[in-house]
Amino acid sequence: MSLSVVILAAGEGKRLKTARAKVLHEAGGAALIDHVLASLGPLAPERTVVVVGHLRDQVERHLADSGAAFVVQDPPRGTGDAARVALPLLPEAGDVLVLSGDVPLVTAETLGVLVELRRSSGAAAALVTAVLAEPGGYGRVIRDGGGDVVAIVEARDATGEQRAVHEVNAGTYAFEIAELRPALASLEPDNAQGEFYLTDAVAWIVARGLRVVASALADPAEMAGVNSRADLAEVHRLLNARVIRRLQESGVTVLDPATTWVDVDCRVGRDSVLEPGVHLRRGCTVGERCRVGAGSVLDGVSLGTDSVIPPLTLRRSGA
Repeated sequence: MSLSVVILAAGEGKRLKTARAKVLHEAGGAALIDHVLASLGPLAPERTVVVVGHLRDQVERHLADSGAAFVVQDPPRGTGDAARVALPLLPEAGDVLVLSGDVPLVTAETLGVLVELRRSSGAAAALVTAVLAEPGGYGRVIRDGGGDVVAIVEARDATGEQRAVHEVNAGTYAFEIAELRPALASLEPDNAQGEFYLTDAVAWIVARGLRVVASALADPAEMAGVNSRADLAEVHRLLNARVIRRLQESGVTVLDPATTWVDVDCRVGRDSVLEPGVHLRRGCTVGERCRVGAGSVLDGVSLGTDSVIPPLTLRRSGA
C-alpha cells in the first residue's frame, strides 16, 4: 500500500516570541522539521505534504530541495482543518501519517510501528499514545475492554474518572485515506476556539463503528513538542543525550556527558576520547583514537586518526 505523509507546520508559536518560523528553530544542530523528515526517511513515503501558514516563505525556502509539496492553511483553524487542506494532494486510498513538524524526538521505529499497526489491524486509524505519571492537560485516551480506542477526551471536558486515566494522545496518527476524507468533511468548530480538531475526526470514525487502535510509546519523551524556549532547550538536551549514548555504544569515551554537546550530524571514531566541555558542531568528523581536550569547540572540521586537540581549542572549517 502507498504511504503519504502530512506534516503540520503552519503554527505561529506565539510563546517563542520569534521572527523565525516555529519549525525552523534548531535543536541538536538541525531545524525541528529536519529531524522529523529524517525520521520519516526510512519509511520511504511516496509523497510528503507540508502544511504551511505563518512565515510560510521561510519554511518553503528551507525545504526547497526536500521534495516535499506545500499547501497553505490561512487562516489557521486547527489540526483538522490543516489535514483537510492537504487532502487534494493525497491519493484516493492508502495510508497517511499525520504529525507535527515540531516533534524532533519521534523515531523512525515509532512511525513504522504505527503504520504497520494500522495495516495489520485493518483499523481505519491508529494513533500514538504515551503513559504519563502526570498527564496534566493532555487529552485522555479511552479504550474499550478489547484495547481499541473509543474516545480522546480533552482534559477540560473529562469526567473525574476519565481524568484519572494516564494514557494520553501524542498527536501522531496513521489513517486509511479513504476513511479520513469523510471524517474530515464531517468536522465542525464546536469549541471555544472555533477550530477544527483532528481528534474529532477520530471520534467520527469510532461513531461509525470502525476500529481505532493505538500504540503506546516506550519513551514518552518522543512526543515532546516545542511551544516555548524552555521546550526548545529540553528537546535539545534530550537529543544530545541520545547522540552521546550512541557514541558511547559505538566505542567512544565521553568523560562528562552532562557538559559534552555533539550535533546529530557529527561522527566520532572508535576509541576516541571527548574530554569535559567539548562541543562538536556542524558535521564534524573525528577519526579513531583521537583525543579532544576539555572545553574545545570544533565547528565543521575533520580530524584524522590519532589526532590530539589541546584543551580550549577553537577550530572552524576553513580557518
